[in-house]
Amino acid sequence: MQFLALCLLVAPVAYTLAAPDPTTICLPEKSTMRVFGLIRKIQANVSSDFSQNKIAEVTELERRVLDLNTNYSYAIDPTGACTRQRLPVPGIITRCLPPSTVFLGTVFEGFVNKVSLNGWLIPVNQDINVTLLTYTEPGQSDSYFVLRRDDTSWGQRISFVSNPVASIADTSVFNVPAVCPDKPLEVRLNVFKYM
Repeated sequence: MQFLALCLLVAPVAYTLAAPDPTTICLPEKSTMRVFGLIRKIQANVSSDFSQNKIAEVTELERRVLDLNTNYSYAIDPTGACTRQRLPVPGIITRCLPPSTVFLGTVFEGFVNKVSLNGWLIPVNQDINVTLLTYTEPGQSDSYFVLRRDDTSWGQRISFVSNPVASIADTSVFNVPAVCPDKPLEVRLNVFKYM
């Protein structure tokens, strides 16, 4: 019995020492998921196409396209009117975890069929830390973010991901109108509403 207790204490430590390489934890090149903002109570269908480096967030109020190549966010309202603004922190959204990511350990979810989730901490800069729980389907290489918490100097944001799929049903969500003026500086809001 004492041997079993010792194994239970040592096994998690041994597992933590063999941390996965964070740069191998990547979203699919193309994916769609439902994202729930747990603090702001916002829901969005989020599509990612890393072959274009674009992310589209669609709510009933607007469609927002994040262009990671140009570091601009485009907000398109239901009438088609568009405004753009600079992404405040380039690199906060990436397909794969950056090398600076710290492995926090593994947790298990479920009563019958246990699912293992890996915890990660991404120190983006001195004002922003992102904590993620990721899930990788056994036998697959792509991972999904199940839960994301952004701790920033301007507040905290927690997002829960549901029903991720490795495809995009409607690629038109990435289209941006040809005319899209800059949003006035005094009314700019945080562009990372959902992710």
